[in-house]
Amino acid sequence: MVYLWLIIRITLLGYERIAGKKITSHEDEILSSWAFFFFSFLAFFPFFNHITFISYSIFSGTIYTISFFLYVYALANEDTSVIAPLYNMNVVFLIITTAIFLNEKITITKILGSLLMIYGVSFLKKDNNLKMSYINILKSKGAVAMLVSSGLMAIGRTIDGYLIRNVDSLSYSISIYLIVSIYFFIVTLIKYKSIKPHIRIIKNKISPLVSGGISNAYSYIALLNMFKYIDVSVAEPVSMSSALITAFFAKFIFKEKVAIRVLGTILLILGAFVIYI
Repeated sequence: MVYLWLIIRITLLGYERIAGKKITSHEDEILSSWAFFFFSFLAFFPFFNHITFISYSIFSGTIYTISFFLYVYALANEDTSVIAPLYNMNVVFLIITTAIFLNEKITITKILGSLLMIYGVSFLKKDNNLKMSYINILKSKGAVAMLVSSGLMAIGRTIDGYLIRNVDSLSYSISIYLIVSIYFFIVTLIKYKSIKPHIRIIKNKISPLVSGGISNAYSYIALLNMFKYIDVSVAEPVSMSSALITAFFAKFIFKEKVAIRVLGTILLILGAFVIYI
């Protein structure tokens, strides 16, 4: 069963960033964040009658709100073929957080895999030497935002891994997305003092909002179900091959130059497999 959830996770997550890029194009990042995750919440509509609100999801929902905003900001300000691999750097952070909070072991293979992933990052903004490649990453606001988002996401995933064994994954997911949507709606309402911008972005971006919302919501469901079969620090790295799907779409939809970035992504994936071993 874990393989089915893995396939669903990889496919949907691979497309999610493409939809996210379309949503954020020529739009305010905070408004895009609300629209993206409100439609993710709406994607759970068929199950609304079968869930109960899980109150302690407020804590993880707060962390995810900040992380998701940085994720959307990153999509708006950097190529998807850069953001997709950096999204998966939460694997490195997960090794630390799961060791502290879930008592998962830090092994030599996890350390070596992390180093390989860090090296792979240098190919995303490749320059004449390794130092300049990393400097290029740090000069990109979108890339830095994604790295911070990944760190916060690792904390959220660790909480997920602890809680999901004792609660219904669907109820937990819907609770998270409800909280995130409410946070973003309050902030956008304060900023705009009107719901007209909300209506406008829905009208203008309805297609990517629907596809992105479905992809985001159900890739998360797939991840939570994977947690029931394998460790958090394994579930996340294995699913990172979705970055290759993102790169494929990015090349043909956004005409991004992905060749050298694919090499970096492959190194990241190999690092994940070393961690898995």
